[in-house]
Amino acid sequence: MVGLVKSSGVRHRRPQFHPLRVAAVERLTGRAVAVTFDIPEELREEFRFQPGQHLTLRASIGDADVRRSYSICMSRAQAADGGRLRIASNEVDGGAMSTWLNHEVAVGDTVGVLAPLGEFVCATDPANSRRIVAVAAGSGITPVISLVRSVLEDEADSRVTLVFGNRSPQDTMFSGELGALAEEYADRFDLVEVFSRVPVADALFAGRIDGERLLRILERTGVPVAGVDEWFLCGPIRMVEQLRETLGAHGVDQTHVHHEEFFQI
Repeated sequence: MVGLVKSSGVRHRRPQFHPLRVAAVERLTGRAVAVTFDIPEELREEFRFQPGQHLTLRASIGDADVRRSYSICMSRAQAADGGRLRIASNEVDGGAMSTWLNHEVAVGDTVGVLAPLGEFVCATDPANSRRIVAVAAGSGITPVISLVRSVLEDEADSRVTLVFGNRSPQDTMFSGELGALAEEYADRFDLVEVFSRVPVADALFAGRIDGERLLRILERTGVPVAGVDEWFLCGPIRMVEQLRETLGAHGVDQTHVHHEEFFQI
């Protein structure tokens, strides 16, 4: 039975965890997996999402009732085609849910899942013609890949630049998928990869992403800061705050800088 609570005389339906079947578990890196859920026909409207939103999972792990949120990492077109939703989890030392997802969950299991939530979103419109820059680090790619793919699929006249930082190619989530997108949309999608812990021939792409490095990358790739319509930043707090400060110092209206600090436990 769905419980109801009262607020100012209005009855509100409590969020409900739905038992969803695990349809696929895909190893992305040595410490990350993508988990895909089947969405029954009767729940597909409730699980309709905006690119960038997340799912909250609930599981009994040991003696604990654990709840964690993970970004949807697919486009709406992909979800509609397969009747499925995919999230990804990068394993964190001591993280109850991330460890469970990486080592215990298997196809056929059932997991409690809330309908999509979140404000770090990018609405799309086929009539749009805009330039978008996204910056992600590590697990921050999970909502960003949904944003990037959805814009490319839905807006034929829009261009996207993704600056993606990782320790090494082996630690890069969705590497093959992003490479395929870069080939498919070669005229509208620029993928710039930055690695912090492996030798890189060009020093511009070696190290952590900060404001100065981002500006130099945009200059190198021919993307003027003033010509960007929307910015999407997702990663560690320090990176996100530093990038916002740099963009603000260069005259970027903060209402066009969308950000999410990424945690996974």
